[in-house]
Amino acid sequence: MNREAGSWTAKVTDGLDAAGDFKRFTDIDPGMRKIIANLTGLPSERFYLRWRYEFEDEDATELVLQYQEAHRIAEDVAEWREGVRARLVSTLNGQISQRAIADLLGLSHQRVNQITHAPVPEAADVVKPGRWVPL
Repeated sequence: MNREAGSWTAKVTDGLDAAGDFKRFTDIDPGMRKIIANLTGLPSERFYLRWRYEFEDEDATELVLQYQEAHRIAEDVAEWREGVRARLVSTLNGQISQRAIADLLGLSHQRVNQITHAPVPEAADVVKPGRWVPL
């Protein structure tokens, strides 16, 4: 895949003569799946696509994959943090003031008040993400 003249270009490099140009990056995967499905007669969920990201003849695939994994991990951690925070606010609400909870968590007292009015996840729903090993 490459970025040229304001559009993203994707090409199949294994056995098929297929390419497509797309305005938005998010259109590449579904667009190429449709192109390949039309050429092969296979449903798009029946084949695996392995992307390679090249820009001005530089292969950035490994860095893109690392970023995507880091982003996924950050999302998991943020979800864990939000769940733990909601359970903590729920547990402490009524025991100490919302201003004290806000000071403890580094939030505004208004945000703590909002959290107290939102649904509190069950303990089983607040799962610590797995251990991450840097690549």
